[in-house]
Amino acid sequence: MRWRFLICALSVLVGCSTRNSVLVNNQGQEMTCETSGAGFMGAMSTYKTQQDCIAEAEKRGYRVLSETK
Repeated sequence: MRWRFLICALSVLVGCSTRNSVLVNNQGQEMTCETSGAGFMGAMSTYKTQQDCIAEAEKRGYRVLSETK
């Protein structure tokens, strides 16, 4: 039982997250927002950083073409 708990705990701490979004503007120019993080806190900050990047690009006239999580 202890081994199962230890394996689960380590999986949460050492996991990683990568997000990638391609945005395009009216002139057809593409821009990529790509973020990555490791561990639980890294995965959480990846989402926020990705959303901030997309929001900044949308202010400049870009729109999301595709997203991968």
